[in-house]
Amino acid sequence: MKLLMIRRYLVCALAMMSLALHATPSLGAVAETNEGTGWNLYTNARFGFSIRYPGDWRLGNPLPDGIGVTLYPPIEHSLVALSGHMNVVSGRSRDGRQTLKEFADAHRRIITDLYDKKQVQLTWQKDQEATLAGSPAKRLAFTYQDDKRNAMLEVHILSLGRNEGRGVRIKLPADQTTTLMPTITRMLKSYEAGRDQNAVSPIVPKEKG
Repeated sequence: MKLLMIRRYLVCALAMMSLALHATPSLGAVAETNEGTGWNLYTNARFGFSIRYPGDWRLGNPLPDGIGVTLYPPIEHSLVALSGHMNVVSGRSRDGRQTLKEFADAHRRIITDLYDKKQVQLTWQKDQEATLAGSPAKRLAFTYQDDKRNAMLEVHILSLGRNEGRGVRIKLPADQTTTLMPTITRMLKSYEAGRDQNAVSPIVPKEKG
């Protein structure tokens, strides 16, 4: 059950890798222009998170079920996908739900399995502690060669609270790291969660005692 739920989240996020979508987004997204900076604001209607992104980046179609969106920099084969999900999988936390470490470990296993099926070998970097909108997060990163033998880098930043989790997936050509990462880092500083992902949901029974 745990792997099935996490696999669904990953498939939704990773599915955007192969799509070249040009339609204007509507479901679960609000985008507006910040006239003072030339950057736009994306806000996810379902999970409440928001982020600012450069005006020359393309806003793709919403991810399935309105969980997020993919942003496309003006550099070929690069993207930044933003998504949210519910923390409904059982785990070893005090609440009986999955922990951030459990989610990150499952995330890594599923990614490895997906790429293994494509016969693509991944080289994983050491996991790092991070933050996303002030909440603890895990940073997972790996490199590989795409079908045209281009060296690619992917970075996944995962945050998980009691009720909700959020993720950022960054994909770019490895030789464009110094060009794109400063802008992406600036974007992530503007990321706002929208609401407390650790808050107790009214539909979740309170702990006894």
